[in-house]
Amino acid sequence: MSIIIEMNDVCRSFGKGKNATLAVNHLSLSIPQGSVYGLLGANGAGKTTAIRMLVSHLQPDSGTIRVLGEEPVRYREETRKRIAYISENMQIPRWMSISDAVRFCKPLYPNWDDALLDRFLKLFDLKRDKRYEESSKGQRRAICIILAMCQNPDVLIMDEPASGLDTLARRHFLAEVLGVACNENKTVIFSSHILGDIERTVDRVAMLTQGRLILEGNLDALKENVRRISFKGENIGELPAGLFQTLRLLRERDSIEWVVTDYSDEKLQRLRSGIGEMKIEVEGFNLEELFVESMESARAGEL
Repeated sequence: MSIIIEMNDVCRSFGKGKNATLAVNHLSLSIPQGSVYGLLGANGAGKTTAIRMLVSHLQPDSGTIRVLGEEPVRYREETRKRIAYISENMQIPRWMSISDAVRFCKPLYPNWDDALLDRFLKLFDLKRDKRYEESSKGQRRAICIILAMCQNPDVLIMDEPASGLDTLARRHFLAEVLGVACNENKTVIFSSHILGDIERTVDRVAMLTQGRLILEGNLDALKENVRRISFKGENIGELPAGLFQTLRLLRERDSIEWVVTDYSDEKLQRLRSGIGEMKIEVEGFNLEELFVESMESARAGEL
């Protein structure tokens, strides 16, 4: 499957000299066509900066970015029409109604989807003549989502898109995103602090901290391969060198807690043969646990 979004060794800082802050730190990502890709990280992790570089609102200090085969700073008009962007604080003029906004946007996008517009208006219970300033916070967010998705883009880039939506509206929206990506081979990348949204929707994730990538891959594969291995016993010797790739290793006098990123039953058997009769417990992670584990490991300097 072809790569639609590619970032290679990208850095971006803000400020100058001693006051400079490195917001994105040698970030490399490859996002295949047809994927729904989630960016995870605490506030200040670099998610929004990375997204803004993808849509040419910011330029990298170093490294290269390609979206649909082009550098964002050199997007052709035809390419821009294939990319839709929903920012965290996106708004439209307050006096506009939905009909006004559609009349403004529709001529700009040759693939505009009126059927999707009708479905979304019904989904969010919105009236075409209702003005933006008269709408609730959740309705305003829904209007911005509608205007982006009805462009029928090949690449949909969203920064906290479900912020402000209630639980039911958020679930409907995420189901639509997943349907568009799966049925039409579109590519979606979005950030969210709501890990349940990410887990239900994406097929790949990237976890960032301080602008640095700490864990990335297919979500199902990460859940399968990242495991916590625990065992207790007296006189635990040296662990087999190079057996697992380590995310975190906590060793006490008579216990081991080992979080690995390349678990397999075959490697576990090799571990058993090296430590004797000790009882071994193996646990998997859901996305939230995996995220917390990764953040704590990064904070401790193990990543």
